Amino acid sequence: MKKVSTPISATVLTMAALVVVIAGMKAAAPLIVPFMLSVFIALLLSPPLNWLIKKGVPKALAFLVVILFMLALFISLTGLVSTHIADLFANSETWQQAMMENLQKWLLQLHEWGITIDREAFFEFLQPQKVFSFTLSLLKNSTTLLSNSFLIFFTVLFMLIESFHIKEKIAYIEKEGSSGLAERLDEFTERLNQYFTLKAFTSALTGVWIVAVLYWFDIPYPLLWGLGGFVLNFIPVIGSIIAAIPPVLIALATHGFADALWVAGWFLVINTAIGNFLEPKLMGRGLELSELVVFLSLVFWGWVFGKVGMLLAVPLTMIVKFALETSESTKWIGVLLSDSVKKR
Repeated sequence: MKKVSTPISATVLTMAALVVVIAGMKAAAPLIVPFMLSVFIALLLSPPLNWLIKKGVPKALAFLVVILFMLALFISLTGLVSTHIADLFANSETWQQAMMENLQKWLLQLHEWGITIDREAFFEFLQPQKVFSFTLSLLKNSTTLLSNSFLIFFTVLFMLIESFHIKEKIAYIEKEGSSGLAERLDEFTERLNQYFTLKAFTSALTGVWIVAVLYWFDIPYPLLWGLGGFVLNFIPVIGSIIAAIPPVLIALATHGFADALWVAGWFLVINTAIGNFLEPKLMGRGLELSELVVFLSLVFWGWVFGKVGMLLAVPLTMIVKFALETSESTKWIGVLLSDSVKKR
């Protein structure tokens, strides 16, 4: 007897397949995450590589320049991060104790001004020691990514080599019958490259501004926190908040409550100026993703791939949206992910 396929059964099968795929990705995260980081770095290096080629630099020479730059950057950043984090952990107990003492001094100062705050309730509510320990755990986890640095380096190397031939392959696929694929893929790639180029610019500006502020207040490890600000700025919504926590805590431990407030205030200024004014002006509505989808993608990809998933939440969602829009049966899902239905 012939089975009849209904829309409901097809939807159930699709959802079941989706659950299996997501579970597989989560289980394979240790293998997929280095590859995803490689894609992230390759997308960051692709615009300068293409720029050099457009300026008339031979492909081989442009490729060599970009690769040597990446190698030098890998080695220097690995040394910087490893040295600073090792020193940070060596002084962590001293600074944690100093942080608690400075908070207690601040409470005493408030008491002298006639403002009484219950100490036990204050420390139970803020739990500064747990926040400090959590920050250290984040830094410790970030060092595990350095162990895959050479794997990531060679993966990026081969990805950049492959980028020279991908257009030829797409043109061949289109000639074989996939009409419009090359045009749509070019448009998507251009949008993705634009996102990474502008995001890298604003993130670099964020990192430099953070380094300048921390140097001014003489906060330890300004280059480390500036690098953290650059990377975490790629995480929407909460990245800038996470980037502010370590330097504010270190400022509290080494300089006291007043300077910690100043540092926190400067982080607020930096994130407001760049995140709320400069980035929207530069990027406009080029992502074509709704704000709700961006936030939910942060939660979802963070659950599947951890911190790297949060870092790549926006480009991963853009890729999924592009894939959905290539098929008439799933195009409606792509529309739901969009910020509007104009020009569709």
